[in-house]
Amino acid sequence: MRQLVRAKSVNPYIASESPINEAIEGRVAEVLFAKLEELGLAPQYRGINKIRQNVVAEWGDRRARRTLMLNGHMDTIPVDEKRAKDPFSGRVRDGKLYGVGAADMKATLSAYIFAVAALRDLGVEICGRVILAFVVDEESGASSRYGTQYLLEEGFLPKACLIGEPGTEYVRIGHRGLYRFRLIVYGESVHTGVGAWERGERGHNAVVDMAKAIEALQNLEIPFKQSKTFPDRKPVFTFPTKVEGGVAMNAVPSKAEAYGDVRLLPGNSDTQVKLLIVERLHKLGIRYDLQDLLFVPAVEIDSREEVVTGLLLAIKEVEGRDAEVRGAGPGNDAHFLIKRDIPTVCGYGPDGGGEHGASEWVDLASLKLVTKVYAKYILNMVG
Repeated sequence: MRQLVRAKSVNPYIASESPINEAIEGRVAEVLFAKLEELGLAPQYRGINKIRQNVVAEWGDRRARRTLMLNGHMDTIPVDEKRAKDPFSGRVRDGKLYGVGAADMKATLSAYIFAVAALRDLGVEICGRVILAFVVDEESGASSRYGTQYLLEEGFLPKACLIGEPGTEYVRIGHRGLYRFRLIVYGESVHTGVGAWERGERGHNAVVDMAKAIEALQNLEIPFKQSKTFPDRKPVFTFPTKVEGGVAMNAVPSKAEAYGDVRLLPGNSDTQVKLLIVERLHKLGIRYDLQDLLFVPAVEIDSREEVVTGLLLAIKEVEGRDAEVRGAGPGNDAHFLIKRDIPTVCGYGPDGGGEHGASEWVDLASLKLVTKVYAKYILNMVG
C-alpha cells in the first residue's frame, strides 16, 4: 500500500486533452504488476499503446460464464507539491495511512489483490472467474477511451462489476452525470492609448461581455425527475469554475474564456443543458462559442441485481450490519459498463478522508475489513 501511494500518478488533464504518450500511471502499474506476478496471478499489460498501460489479471476458469470484474483507477488528482509537505509520504499515524490517492483509490486496489490472494492461500476453488482491472485516466473525467472503455472493447466483458470507490457508509448503485463546457466570448482588441478607443470607434471588451454571460447564467435551473437512487439530490449548474481573459494591461481583451461544471441526474443530458445555456445567452447579443469538454451520463441499477445483493450479503456476513444503498455524487467509469447492460456497483471501499487534497488518508482498520468483505463477495458471486 505504501509503495502505491509513493508511486506518483498525478493526472492533471481532462479526457479530451489526456496525452497518449505520457506514462502518468506507469510506476503504479509496475508496482501492481510485480505484486500480481509474485502472487502467481499472471498479470498482463493491456493498453492503447505501450506507454499508457492498464494492468489486468484473471483468476478462475477463463471459460466460465459467471465473471466478476473488480475495477479501479490508478491515477490521482493533481496536487500543488510546492505548497504541500510531502503529499506522497505513505506515512502511518494513528491507524491512518497518508498520501494523495490513499483513499481514492489505491487502498481499494490493494484490497482487491489481497482478497484474491487470501482465497488462493486458503485453497479455495471458484466455479467462475475474477477479472482484476486496474485502469488509467479515470480522474480526467471518467470519460477516457484509454482505460475501462478500452478494456471492454478488447473483450474483457464481465457479467457484473464492482468499482470500489471509497466509503463504507453506502453501497453505491449509481452515479450522477457530468457535463463540462468552455464558453468563449469574443471582442475586438485595440491599444488603450489610441484615439479610436477613446472616441469609441474601435475595440470591444470581451471580458465585459463575459461578465454579462456570467450574470445571465447564474441560478440556471435544470428540470429533472427525482430518482430513488439519489434522494434529496438535484442537478447542479456551476459557472464559472475558471475564468481567463486579456493578454496585456494596455490592450482591450479580444477574447475571454470561462469553464462550467454541471452535475446531472438520470434523465438529464448534455443537449438539454446546452439548450438552456443558449436560450439565456441569445438575449445578450454577444459573440460567443460554446464548446463541449466532456459528458458522462448519470446511471443507476436495480438494487435487486445480484451484484448488489451479493455485496450486501457479504457486508452482513463480515460486519454484521445491513448496509444501505444509494447513488454516488461524483461520476466514475461505471457508466461504460452499465450502458453495456453490465450491472455495476459504483462504490464501496475503504473509509478515509481528505480526498482530492494533499492531506488525503485511508483508515487501515477499514482497509482490512473491506478486504474481508471483498473476499466474501467474490465467493458469493463466483464461488
